[in-house]
Amino acid sequence: MKKLRDNVATRHFNASKFSLERGESTTFDCHADHEMLFVFSGVGEVTYGDGTLSTEQLTPGDMILMPPFAAHLIENTGAQTLVMGNVWWEDRQTIDERVKAPKCERRPRVVLPSFTTPNGRMHLGHLAGPVVAADIFTRAQRTLGFDCYQLCGSLGFQTHVGITAAREGRSYRETSRTYSDDFLANYRLLKIDFDVFATLDELPRFEEIAREFLTALDAGGHLIEKTTRVPYCEHGHGYLFEANVRGLCPHCGEKISSECENCGLFVPDEELVDPVCNHCDRAAAWRPLKRMFVPLEPHRVVLERLLMSGAYVGKMPDFVAKVLQHKLPNIPLGISSSEGVALPFRGQEDLKLYSAVELVPRFLTAQDMLASSTELGSGEVELALFFGSDNAYLRCIIFPILLHLFDASRFHIVGFFANEFYQLDGYKLSTSRGHVIYADDLIRQGIPADWLRLYVCHTRPAVAATSFSLGEAFDWIERRRRRLASVIQIISNAVETHHRGTVPEPGTWERLHRAFYQQLCERRHEGRRLFSVEGFEPRQIAELIDRLLRDLDRFAVESLHSRYHPGIERAACALSLVGLRLWATLGWPVMPELCTAVLARLGSRETPCLNRALQWVPAGRSFDIGGWAA
Repeated sequence: MKKLRDNVATRHFNASKFSLERGESTTFDCHADHEMLFVFSGVGEVTYGDGTLSTEQLTPGDMILMPPFAAHLIENTGAQTLVMGNVWWEDRQTIDERVKAPKCERRPRVVLPSFTTPNGRMHLGHLAGPVVAADIFTRAQRTLGFDCYQLCGSLGFQTHVGITAAREGRSYRETSRTYSDDFLANYRLLKIDFDVFATLDELPRFEEIAREFLTALDAGGHLIEKTTRVPYCEHGHGYLFEANVRGLCPHCGEKISSECENCGLFVPDEELVDPVCNHCDRAAAWRPLKRMFVPLEPHRVVLERLLMSGAYVGKMPDFVAKVLQHKLPNIPLGISSSEGVALPFRGQEDLKLYSAVELVPRFLTAQDMLASSTELGSGEVELALFFGSDNAYLRCIIFPILLHLFDASRFHIVGFFANEFYQLDGYKLSTSRGHVIYADDLIRQGIPADWLRLYVCHTRPAVAATSFSLGEAFDWIERRRRRLASVIQIISNAVETHHRGTVPEPGTWERLHRAFYQQLCERRHEGRRLFSVEGFEPRQIAELIDRLLRDLDRFAVESLHSRYHPGIERAACALSLVGLRLWATLGWPVMPELCTAVLARLGSRETPCLNRALQWVPAGRSFDIGGWAA
């Protein structure tokens, strides 16, 4: 893009004039200013919008107004230079209105944590990453009134599972089934509730959907065929892909297998440095192999739109921006493997579907299972993805482009939520090195599932690695369990002593009561923000739950005392129960079993809702804590 003269700036307005040569385009832009665009000469197209994007033709004399936060891209589609001008200015009131009250269509939401690879038992690192966060997000959306569904599974074919199967002397499917059952057992222990969990039992449906997906890519002209060099073991192990080979990353020099955990960038087979066979530990040779590929570069606009929409969270905007500074690669459809879905193309029948491309058929299969069991239908759906940062390229780059090529109109990705590595006592969790701890072991050692979920939420490695310590976890959890038990006991004693075990009508409010009620309103408002797609952050949710419990403890201790006037004491008692109900509502996505029990004792047996004002506990209801255990 070439500027024709210097920008013009005044106190309130800024203006400039620029040109685009034939075939040139701007990058997607999204800012807080109003902007007016003018076309002086030439023709082109402008793609713009907030969420849903539209494309319009540009001809001389056209003017277009862009409101704040509307993403836009301009392209010269003519033979001559496209010359344009623009004026932009700030409107603080409009900015505040759009930030505070973003548009919110009530489409169904589908949450997609990474499908678990069934090559070993599920350890705490898996749970602290995508799994618990995705379950919290799903429940949080339900408290905001959204229809939200969570899909997961172990469906698919990865070479890591094949290596484990060979080592353990079992078939691929036996191995997949064994560890899938372990995953499900751990999920049940931790109250993680999937609407769909897809396994290899769904293989016929998966194969059919995979063929439909590949056929659609081919029919859309999105495939190319070419021959590239591939690592090859000349000592009997053939072509080497994914977990069967190791080498050095060409981008950062890190030792890698199929993906680089250090820089996160995609490594094409032909670019792996110094490849070695993982079966015989000998240097690999290079052999040519003809395969089908999906070129990603023609579809970079998909990523630019998502980047401008704010869908990428945490470190992901910087990661995607870094990727977009370079030409996007061609992604192979197939690899040489004994297990997997055979490619339905002539000359490619011996190759199996590459796991990175498998991501879309896996999701579509789970989505089809969901549609079969619900009234979801075939309307537009919003997606939220949860994954480890080592899978960022697959989820942030490959998946959205492939899904767009298959169905550009139905699925709208609203959030890419990544996590870093969860460590054990300061070192990376590793099953192979025996440095690992399992969720079921922790529960057997006395940590209740709900409190383990809260601690994992509190220590979740969102943007930096964090560490689990058994002693610290026990101490942190025990302090909060005691505080909750104390709060409930104080409230119960007041209800029993002064009101014969039934909830009183609110009485006379004093300054302390008004301040506490205002504090509860602020906590509820903060919860709605943290539960939203735009503000979701599990660690901050855990901090909010903790702060509210401290608020409630302090208020109960200060206000529920016999020295108060009876009317003032009634108000304090009723407000304490309001605070306890709000605590259980905000805590429900994180601690579902415990908070469901608390809400039931307060007279509520429906899904908690944050869209209503603070909820009073009905006067005259008994508040019995017999048999209670926090």
